[in-house]
Amino acid sequence: MNKKCLLKKTLLATMIALASQHAAAAGFLLVEDSATGLGRAFAGEGAIADNAAVGARNPAAMATFDTAAFSVGLSYINPSVDTEVHSATFGDTGKAKDIAPDAWVPNIHYIHPVSDKFAVGTSVFSNFGLSTEYPKNVGSLGGGNTELMTVNWAVNGSYRMNEQFSIGAGVNVLYADAEMNRYIPPGSPVSGGQRAVKMKGDGYGYGWNAGLLWEISPQHRIALTYRSSIDTTLKGKGDFLSQGITNTSAEMDIEFPDLWELSGYHRVATKWALSYSVLRTGWSSFKELKAESSSCTVGKGVCFEKAEYWKDSWRYSAGVTHYLNNQWTLRAGVALDRSPVKGEYRTMSIPDSDRYWYTVGATYSIQDNSTIDIGFAYLDGDAKKGTETDMVGNVPVVYEFEAGGDAYIFAVQYSYWF
Repeated sequence: MNKKCLLKKTLLATMIALASQHAAAAGFLLVEDSATGLGRAFAGEGAIADNAAVGARNPAAMATFDTAAFSVGLSYINPSVDTEVHSATFGDTGKAKDIAPDAWVPNIHYIHPVSDKFAVGTSVFSNFGLSTEYPKNVGSLGGGNTELMTVNWAVNGSYRMNEQFSIGAGVNVLYADAEMNRYIPPGSPVSGGQRAVKMKGDGYGYGWNAGLLWEISPQHRIALTYRSSIDTTLKGKGDFLSQGITNTSAEMDIEFPDLWELSGYHRVATKWALSYSVLRTGWSSFKELKAESSSCTVGKGVCFEKAEYWKDSWRYSAGVTHYLNNQWTLRAGVALDRSPVKGEYRTMSIPDSDRYWYTVGATYSIQDNSTIDIGFAYLDGDAKKGTETDMVGNVPVVYEFEAGGDAYIFAVQYSYWF
C-alpha cells in the first residue's frame, strides 16, 4: 500500500482542519475568553476593559485598572453538525449525525496594578480546539475521530504613557494535545475495515503578543492588538498501516496562526454604547504539515507530507451595550466569520463555510465590586457540498458529500475587584 497516497488526506487534514465545523470561529480558532464578550459577539474586546478578561485580548488595557481584578468563566459549546456521504467508491456512504461533540471551554484572568502607570496580569484560556467523531463505516478515510485541545497561558505587562495612550506586551506558552484515528473503507479489497492511521501526541510552543490603547476621551477608545504565530511540535506514538508500523515514536509540526485585531468602543449616550472589531487570522501561514519518524524508512523519515491552501480569514463584529441601571447591563451583537478554506479545496475534513453570529448577554452587579455575566450565541453555518479523493494503494477513493450545521454557545462568568 502506498504510504503517501494513504496518509496524504487522513492524518494531516483531520488532525487539524476538521475543527472547522465546530470550533466557534473560522478554521479551528476559539474566541471564547469571556462571557461578557460573548454577549456582544466579542465586538470591541480590546478597547472596553470592563473586567479582567481584557488581559487575554489587549495587554495595554490593563494599565487602565486602578485596583486588582479577577475573572473566571466557562463556555459551553453545543454544535449540531451533520455530514452525509452521498457516494463513495467502496460504499461507505450514509449519514453521520452530530459529528462534533459538546465542549467546555474555561478561562481565568487576573490583573494587578503596580502603580498608577504600570500593571501586570496573567490569563489562562484556549485559542484553538476541535473534537469530531464519525461512525467507522461512513467516509472512513475522511472520518474516524479527531481531538485537538490547547491551553494558552499568557503573562503580560502594560504601561500608561499618558492620559491617552497605553502600551502592553507579553509572552504566551501554548500546550497542545491531539489524537486521531482513521480507517480503511470496509468494502476495500485491501485491509478493509482496519485502522489506517492512529496518532497521539502533545507538545509546547511559545509566542508573544502586544497591544496599543488610544483613549480619545473617557467615552471613546480604540485598540490595536497582535498575537504572534506559535510553532508547536507534537511528539507521541503512531500507527501507520501503509508501512506496517505500530506504536512508533513520531512527531508533527503545527504552526498556529497569528492574530491582528482592531477594536473600538464609543459611549454614544448616557446609557448606550457601540462597539466593533475586525479580526484577521493569518491562516495563510498554514502551508503544510509533515509527520516524521525514523521508522518511516520508505519516505526517509517522512511518514507523510502535504501542502495546504488556506488563506487569511476575517471576522467582523458589531455590538451594542445598554446600561440599564446600577445593577443591570444588557448586550447584543452580530458577527460574520469568513472561512479560510476556498471552495475548490473543501473536503470532508474541511467542510468550512462562512458563519453568522447572533448574540445576547447581561451583567448583574452583586455588589459594587463583584458581578455575574451570562452570554448566549447562535451560530448559523450553511451546509456545503464537496468532493474528496483519497487513495487505498493505487485505487482512488472518491467521496461526494454535504456537510454543515449550527452551534449554540452558553457562557457564565464571575468577576471581582479587590
